[in-house]
Amino acid sequence: MPGLVAIVAVRSRRWAAIATLGALSACGGGGGGGGEGTSAGGVAVAPAPTPSPTPTPAATGQSPSQIGQWRELILNTDGSINWTEYGRVAANYHTAEMVRYRLGPSAVDYGEAEPANTIYQPEPNGLWKGGLNRTLADRFCQTSDRLIQSDAPDGYGNGFGGGGGWIMSGQMLFSPDTDAPANLRAGVANARAFNGARAARASDGSTQALCMRMNASWYGDWWNRNNVSTPTTPAVARLREQDPTLPLPAIAATRGEIQTSITGFLAFQNGVIAAAGTGNDQYCNGFATGTPCETAIRLPAGKVPTALALSAMNEFLLVTVWDAAARKGQLGVIAVGADDPANIGNTDTGRHGWGVQSWPGVRGLKLLGFVDLPMAAPNTVAMALSTGTMKFRGFEDWRGRGLNTQAERDRWFARSNLAFDAFIPQTEYWKLLASAGYAVVGSRAENKVAIVDLRPLLRFYRDQYLTTQARWNETANSNQGARDDQWPYGFATRPEQRPVVLGTLDVAQPTAVYARQIRTGTNTLSGWDRLSWNYLSTLVTIASMDGTVRQYDVASLIDPARASQMPTMAVREWRVGRNPVQVTTPIAGAVRTDDLYIVSRGTREIGVYSYRGDRYAVLRDRRLKDPVFLTIAGNQAGFGGAGRDLALGSQGMTVLDYEGKTVHVYGIWIDNYPARYQPGRLDSWVVEQWPHDGPDDRTRQPFQYGSGRTLQGKPFALSIDEVI
Repeated sequence: MPGLVAIVAVRSRRWAAIATLGALSACGGGGGGGGEGTSAGGVAVAPAPTPSPTPTPAATGQSPSQIGQWRELILNTDGSINWTEYGRVAANYHTAEMVRYRLGPSAVDYGEAEPANTIYQPEPNGLWKGGLNRTLADRFCQTSDRLIQSDAPDGYGNGFGGGGGWIMSGQMLFSPDTDAPANLRAGVANARAFNGARAARASDGSTQALCMRMNASWYGDWWNRNNVSTPTTPAVARLREQDPTLPLPAIAATRGEIQTSITGFLAFQNGVIAAAGTGNDQYCNGFATGTPCETAIRLPAGKVPTALALSAMNEFLLVTVWDAAARKGQLGVIAVGADDPANIGNTDTGRHGWGVQSWPGVRGLKLLGFVDLPMAAPNTVAMALSTGTMKFRGFEDWRGRGLNTQAERDRWFARSNLAFDAFIPQTEYWKLLASAGYAVVGSRAENKVAIVDLRPLLRFYRDQYLTTQARWNETANSNQGARDDQWPYGFATRPEQRPVVLGTLDVAQPTAVYARQIRTGTNTLSGWDRLSWNYLSTLVTIASMDGTVRQYDVASLIDPARASQMPTMAVREWRVGRNPVQVTTPIAGAVRTDDLYIVSRGTREIGVYSYRGDRYAVLRDRRLKDPVFLTIAGNQAGFGGAGRDLALGSQGMTVLDYEGKTVHVYGIWIDNYPARYQPGRLDSWVVEQWPHDGPDDRTRQPFQYGSGRTLQGKPFALSIDEVI
């Protein structure tokens, strides 16, 4: 890729690594207890006990590798890999043909009828309003084309003003239509999932009206400036300036699961891995200078990325690759170089940290090396470490001051080795490094799931930073560089840090894998069940094309106090719709963060399940033609802690409809366990919840429709967080 050097960038605690054959470079900056289930139509039903799975029969005349018009392209009739097709798929992995293949069979392929019901829409255009002054709410709560364009204290007239305040946004990937306008042809946009705002009285600043816009957009408006919403992600535009042949759209997108993880990472078919900013960040967007400085690297020639995963606190980035020449699959490991603030950062320790906790900036990326996988065609990956938190912003006692002393390093080292779920004061939670963790990698075509132990990598970094003065000195800025023998060291120089494959699970057609990152300050059903607030983090969840979901015990893999053990038998199974293409949970900062949301493309449905598989709700809506991806987060208007009529909130769910070419937004209410999250009531953050009343103003509904926005393309991935 001409003009692109191997850039080392540290942004959020996830690892993104992009290695071009070149030198390491850097750029900086800175910117600012069980509930009820529902039937298909949203009618409440009692949660069912975890059912035993039963095979879903294939349609007449179909086999698992040939369903309707969909076929497992890289397999011969005997189930072996067709290496010619393998090379063709890899070479075209970013194209619309291959995106359809990657997503697996649709409901049309299975012959599924469209849903008959239509989910209730309480307000036109997804404009959910509240507050003391409803007349003011009607005036200021508008779609993009009708917003009052003023930030003045009295900009709304009659002594009132206000503006955007709570925005969920990130990178959206889509296959653009052939006749899409020029600014959509990259297939990578910064997209707003939803947002909220308040209007205030100019004389005293008191909140008077509230607006939650339950609608998505990839075009900017007065509330969504600074590239929060823009049809071409600025990082991608600059990459195209350096290389007009950049294969588009990107193949995968990811970001940290920690609240306000404003940096995303993108992977491209030619091996480019790049950081991408959204709003309040340093990546030449928003409040920055406009100088091209996105961090990006390129993998060695022939390594085609197929999936990305980032550790929760932006330490490392993992990328699965296909290598057609070597006929093997691998897991690339990229260290993320942190910009300040970081728990080991330049301001406090005199060195830029690598593989450490950081927020919100990434300074560099460095490819450490690859792990050979027991599969040729990995297509999904997830990871979890023994560290995690809810958010970084607002905490100032996390920095690594004093690490130049043996006593302080010893204290950090001891904390880093505490057992899973050990109590650590919040002011101390960042003063440690991960000592345990794992990655899970699936290959749908090969019926395999690999478990990779990350402990060698994590303990190497822990020991490098937190043991002897000599090893600490090796991490100094003067020893950092692009060479393999410069910090952070590559696997070729220090092979003892290379992660190891623990083993392989035989799983029929794994379509999605999920590993939940540990989070502090989280509100979960498992916590109310007196298990652990992070019990779901001790399980890896794997979905198969026939709709079987299995969970395996991986507690030993994220517990520094235990020896790693390969899981062998599923501890739990249940059934969902066919071809579940995604398993996820709400992002940090939301409620019920151990509820599992599963998107089943083959039955046009989205299921909500407890951490143990109890069904709470299933969404089927005539508007949803082909759901393939979703994100769940809290939406809010007004300030938390304000109280009734002063702050309004709801869970928001943004759904990508691939063949329907639409981005839908829904509000969600799932009857809660003891935490006070009830429609029309104040939650534990003293935010009034949207009532979720049905048309009769009495029936509570688990899903309500916000709005849908059509796209001149087919969306297939979205990575968001709170960006402002």
